[in-house]
Formats: sequence, C-alpha cells, structure tokens
Amino acid sequence: MTIHSSFLSTQKKELKDYYWAYSDILRDIGINESTYDQRIMAFMALKLLIDNDMLSFNLEYTNNFSLSYGDYVEYKGKDTKETFLNIIKDIEILGKQENLHYFHQDSKYNPDKSKNILTYLNHYKTFELERYILELPNKHLENVLDIYTYQADFRNYPKEGYKDLYEKTVSRMKKMSGDLTGQHFTQKSIIHLMCEMGIQGIKDNEKLAIYDPTSGTGSMLMESADYFKKHTKVKEIELYGQEMHGQTWLLSKIFLEISGYNNKIAYGNTLTNPAFADGINGNDNFDFIIANPPFGVDWKHNHEEITQNMQSRKSNFFVVRDEKGKVVTPKKSDGQFLFMMHIINLMKKENKRGKRATAGIISSATLISTGSSTSSEAKIRKAIFGENLVSAVLEQPPAMFTNTDITSHIWFLDTLPTSKIKVVKADSKEEELFVSHPNAKDKMKHAYNKENIKKLKRYLTNKGDKKFVCKSLSNDRCEINISQEIGFRDDSEELSIDALIAELDGLMKDMCDDYQKNGLFSLAIKAKVA
Repeated sequence: MTIHSSFLSTQKKELKDYYWAYSDILRDIGINESTYDQRIMAFMALKLLIDNDMLSFNLEYTNNFSLSYGDYVEYKGKDTKETFLNIIKDIEILGKQENLHYFHQDSKYNPDKSKNILTYLNHYKTFELERYILELPNKHLENVLDIYTYQADFRNYPKEGYKDLYEKTVSRMKKMSGDLTGQHFTQKSIIHLMCEMGIQGIKDNEKLAIYDPTSGTGSMLMESADYFKKHTKVKEIELYGQEMHGQTWLLSKIFLEISGYNNKIAYGNTLTNPAFADGINGNDNFDFIIANPPFGVDWKHNHEEITQNMQSRKSNFFVVRDEKGKVVTPKKSDGQFLFMMHIINLMKKENKRGKRATAGIISSATLISTGSSTSSEAKIRKAIFGENLVSAVLEQPPAMFTNTDITSHIWFLDTLPTSKIKVVKADSKEEELFVSHPNAKDKMKHAYNKENIKKLKRYLTNKGDKKFVCKSLSNDRCEINISQEIGFRDDSEELSIDALIAELDGLMKDMCDDYQKNGLFSLAIKAKVA
C-alpha cells in the first residue's frame, strides 16, 4: 500500500477509519494480526496529545514535524525514520507543560520510576513506539504518519466523547478480525442507574472523590463524573482508579487529561498491590465507588500472595474466618469475590472515619448464589451480608453487554447500616423496567431509559414489596436467588377449565368458518354430490 505525500497534502484533515489503512501496511510487512491493536493504539495515543495541543511537535514530516528550526536541526537524521526516532526518544521533554495539568503523578502510581506520564508513550510496559517505528521501512513510516495526519484528526473531537473512543475503536478493530472476545464494556444506562442510587449520599457535597478498582480506560469514571456534574451541586470532582494493563492505563491517563478531570490512576494489580487500600493518602475517603470487575477471573497465580495478605494484621481485604479461625478464600477460578472483598474493606474504613460512602458493583450470578451452604463462597457472602453494608441487589435483564448475554447483578452498598437487603428483578412481566437498546450491537440488546431508572431506584430504595418485582430480605443468609425469591407470574394458572374450554371452542369455530370460506371446500362438496 503506497500513499503519496503530494496527494495527501491537498487532502482535508478528518476522522476516518485510520486503523484500516494502518492495518494494510502492517499486513504488508508481515506483522501478526493479533498485535495490530497495540500499534494502532500507540499512534492514536500520540495523535490525541498532538491534536489537543499537548506536544510541541506533530506528525507532518514534510513540515519539519512543526518543530522550531533549532529543535529540528537537533533531531534531524538521515531520513524521516531516524528523525522521528530521535524525537520519540526525547518525548518526555517535548510536552507543552502549560497544557498538561495531571500528567505528573507520584512514581509509585506509575509503571516505572518516572513521574512524567509522557515517558510511558515509549515504554516496554505500555507502548513500545521505538520498536513500532523501527519495524517500518522509511516509506512505510511516512505513509503511517500521513494516515494519522489526514485520517485521524481529533482536533474537534468532543471532550465528552473520549470516554467512548476506546470502545468504538476497539470494537471496529475486533470486528475486522472477527474477534469479539474480552470486549466487556459497560453501557451508559447501567452507569447512570448506579450513580442515581448513590446520589442521595453525595448530592450536597462540594467535593466528590470517585474510585474504580478496575478502571480500564476510565470510561466508568468519566461517565459517572459527568452524571454527578449534571445532577448535583458538586463543584469539584476527583477521579481515582487502578488498571493492570499498561496500554489501557496510559490511554486512561490521556483520555482523563484531555477531558480535564483531576485524576490519579495507578498502574498495577488491585488484588496484589492495591494503590488505594487505605483510601486517598491513607486519611481521606472515597465518596462513591463504581466497579465492573472481570467475571470469573483466575487468581491461582497470586493465591499465595493474596492469602498471606489476608492473614496479615493490616489486610487489604475484608477478611472472613471460619469457626476454627482459618481464613476463608473464594475459589481460585472466581476472583470477582476478591474485588468485592477489597471494596467492602474500603467501605468499613469509611465507616470508622464516620464518613458516608456508597458503591455500585456489577457481578455475575455466581457472586450471589453459587456453592453449597458450607462452601467458602457461602461463608464469605454470609459475612458480607452481616456487615449491614449491602442495601440492595438488582438482577438485570439479559443482553446488557456487547460480548455476553448472561444475567448479571448490581450490588448497591451504603455505609448507612441496614439489616434488610432489597432485591429487585428487572426482567419482570409486571412492569416495564428496561427497554430495547436504541443502538443495539452484538449481544447488547437491552438498556434502561430515564423512566426505567426512576422506577428501579424507587423499588431498590423503598421498604415496600411488590409481588413478582421486588422484595425485602433479611441479611442473615448465605446466598440469594433473586428469581426464586421474587418468583414470576404463571399466566396459565389464572385460566379456569371453563375458560380454556370456551377458548378451544372459539378456536374450532374460527377454523371451521375459515375452511367453509375456502374455495376448496365448495369443490369438495360438489365432488361428493356427483
């Protein structure tokens, strides 16, 4: 694939399917298709900062990368490739500091010793830009720079759109290869419901701290912050999170920087090295915790380390012990229990500080009802329920996510103690509590509209029960099967025998009438007479 610079220089800069064009080049030089996204995202990350005026150079190599004359002379090599490599090697000093507000954070939150986030645009734990450049012949590199200059123009991209950019880009790239695995994005209507449930506790706050222990690209943090800005009097919002995948961590820092949110996103594994195990700086609290931990994540490789932490005096988890005093751990194949135990531990600390905090956590059905009454999962659940922090649990309808149509739950936690757990079943015949998704894609078919959220909040917070919709349960239990507890209306039970006979008679009469009106009926009568 060859793109001539003379042709592109006359073209309008716009936002198109740049990933397709770059993929053609990667295919041409024999790069494994499974690694395309790393390279595509690396150049996208660079271009996002360029187009938001956060770097002192751009990708226009025919215009000396828009460097000053002195800088260009310093970095100039024998060709475009060598010049660009020299620039990238020095990228941490090429930021426009007046436009970068949250791109320095304590190195303990970063993948390496540097406090400067720009360092990680070219780092082995995130994006290896040098390697991606070196693998390209000079002409191919120039084509890539042209593609991102003319087909990846983010200058007028709306700031509120950055929370969806990663999802949109990855979804398109995955469809390109027919791979839809791992794309477990949380749709906005779910986040809005989770925020609406937590709004009572923070609506009068002037300052709000939100935390996501599995923050990904920061989309849930940004969406919840936007929601609270629109629906509360909060004037200052701080976002905290942790992400173990380096590339995703860096993209979240870029998206949050561009969106203008004060943030601190830690790199690393929340289960083995939680950056915020003691809240903010060890002496302040999170007002709202929002999370969609990975379903069924395997933690066997960290089993010894996590178990030792649970046995320590200052554990990062809510620790459960059996009747013999032995620490109880969940199955090694289901780490979502550990994320819940991490969040419960934080909530208990907020309680000790005398400060209110709320949380919304998405889980699969296994978190609330798997295992026998003597299993480790049941013991952990019983202990969690006994802390009086779980105020409600919602059983969502199926098909709420792009890559799975399984039923999921949302747990709502509140440091205001409660001895009752309100359970609600959204997929009820009694009332419309969800709708068809207006932009359904892949397996995601359903969503909540504003009226659904209003009704669900009422059922989740009010004390009264409604048959086949919601019910208040004692928290002295080790599991909850919401469908079984709430039940469902069996329409057949409401029909009497007489009504069934009358309905059958009516159907037979209609069939006879239709048959007699049919032309074949008259022909059959004539044939019989003859």
